[in-house]
Formats: sequence, C-alpha cells, structure tokens
Amino acid sequence: MSLISKASLRMIRNLLRVFVLTLMAKEKSKTTHAMDELQASVRPLLKELGFRGRARAFNRTTSDGITQVIEFQLGRFDPPGTQYVGFRQNLYGKFTVNVGVYVPEMHKYTYPGGGELPFVHEYDCWIRARLGTVGPEHHDIWWDLESVHEQAAKVFHRIERDALPFLARFETRDAILQQWKQENSDVSKFARSRQQTACAIIMAIRGRRDEARSILSAALRQLADHPSAQMVRGLFEKLGLGEPES
Repeated sequence: MSLISKASLRMIRNLLRVFVLTLMAKEKSKTTHAMDELQASVRPLLKELGFRGRARAFNRTTSDGITQVIEFQLGRFDPPGTQYVGFRQNLYGKFTVNVGVYVPEMHKYTYPGGGELPFVHEYDCWIRARLGTVGPEHHDIWWDLESVHEQAAKVFHRIERDALPFLARFETRDAILQQWKQENSDVSKFARSRQQTACAIIMAIRGRRDEARSILSAALRQLADHPSAQMVRGLFEKLGLGEPES
C-alpha cells in the first residue's frame, strides 16, 4: 500500500512540475514576443543610423575600426515563489538597453582566446553602460513591456538623446585617450585602472611603449591585491613592455 502511495505521490509531483514549467514557458513566450515586437519597431530606425542587427544586439563600425553596440536585454524570469532579498528585484516583464564600445586590441589582449569578433555583444565590450546611467537620471532603468509601440518610440528617443552622444565620446582611439588619460576622481579605483589599462594598450600598439609602461604601472598600483591585477601584470609581457615601474 505504501509503495502505491509513494508512486502516486511521485506522479502527482511530476504532473505539477510539468504544469508549472508549461505556464513558465507560456509566460516567457509572451514576454519574448513583446520584446521582438518592440525591436521590430526600433530596427528600421537603427538601420538608418548605420546599425546592423543580430538577435538582441546592433552593431555600427566607426571610421577608426571601433564597433559601437546597442543591445536590448530582457529581465530574468524567476520561478513562482522566488524570494527577493536585499536590492534584488523582480525584473520579469521588463527590459533595459545596454550600450558598449568594442576596441579590437582591447579584446585581443584582455579576453581569454581574444581575437577580433565578426559581431559584437555588449558583454564583449571594454567600455559599457546602461541607457539609464548615461541619461539624466544617472541610474539603471528597466522599462515595462507594455504598450510596446509607445515604449519603442520612447526608448529610441533616449537612444538618440543619450546613447549616441555617449558612443560618440569614444568614437576613435584618440578620443578614448583624451577621455581617459586625464585624472578622474569621479570613478572608483577599479574603474580608473580599467581606463588606464585601455590607454596603455592603445599606446603600446602605436609604439608609445614608455608611456604605455608608465600608465600600466599606475593601473597595477591602483589594483593592489585585486584579482584583475594578475591580468594587468600579464599585459607587460604580451605588449613587450618589460617590467612594471616600482
């Protein structure tokens, strides 16, 4: 009798699991369709600006061989009953927009198995930001996937107003050097070390090795015992810069 009861209990649990998973799949499909519809509204406008799309990402290459990236991101779908602790939020049914700048040599020297990518996602970029953080709010924003066509118009307005000027700041390597060589007290030590590392790579490739060594050494001092320090130390050898300055 107990064996039959256990078997029945397992069957009920399995049926409930299938039911929940089916509901989750339907909800995800509904959200994905809304995101697809929003992107379909924005795609021709981005195409007019020179962007080509693949999946959720759009790429445009500048005259200096730098790739500008705009990528849409759906909020994570959590199973029913998920508990949200601290600052974590339920972002299901929402979306955000990520922007990035991809410089081939930064990817080559800092990413495992680095090399030039035929198509770039925002997470491949060294320079990255969220659309909300480069706008007047200066903080992360997730929008509801409701009234899709109205949201598409609002988001494209923000892309034109906020994302494009941000991307233009890093349109060339000279612009990146101009932005990041100067001291910046508004960023963390880790962010500052990333800026210095990027400048050092660009300078080293251009043959300005002494300047590159000096800047990369400063980045290493900023990092101290941070896990990224090992990657920066490795750059001295990869770029042929000799030993770090003390």
